[in-house]
Parts: sequence; C-alpha cells; structure tokens
Amino acid sequence: MSLIEKVKPEVLKALKYEAEIKYSASYRAIILSLKDVERYRELTINQVDQLLTFLPDKFHPNGRTDFYYGDYLLKNEEV
Repeated sequence: MSLIEKVKPEVLKALKYEAEIKYSASYRAIILSLKDVERYRELTINQVDQLLTFLPDKFHPNGRTDFYYGDYLLKNEEV
C-alpha cells in the first residue's frame, strides 16, 4: 500500500485546493512522491518541505514527534 492511501482525505483535498491549479508541477511532484513510497519516513526532507509549503497551517505538524512520525498527515489507523 502506498503512502498516498494512508493520508487523511482532508489533507489531500486541501492540497488539491491549494496547489493543483496554480502550482500544477509542484502538486504533481507531491502526489508522485506520496505514491512512490510506502511509509512517511521514506520521504526526503525536501519532499516533506514541499508538502508543507502547499498545505494550510492547520495541517502542519504540532511538534517534533508529529513531524517525525507524520501523525499530522496520516489517518488515525495508520499512525
């Protein structure tokens, strides 16, 4: 199962709303990076940074642990 299947639907919706039209190349790169890996920790720092750039603040990590494990991004059953 790829990481994109583990991401909260509201995160994907927000990402689509914020980036798909105005920043289509970045949006596609983010989606591909989420499809290419199985676990959050397989993402590079650059990929996580790009993801956070296009997500609204309410979907940003709340502290180091949240950032490290991807809790802010993943469905509860996947955490």
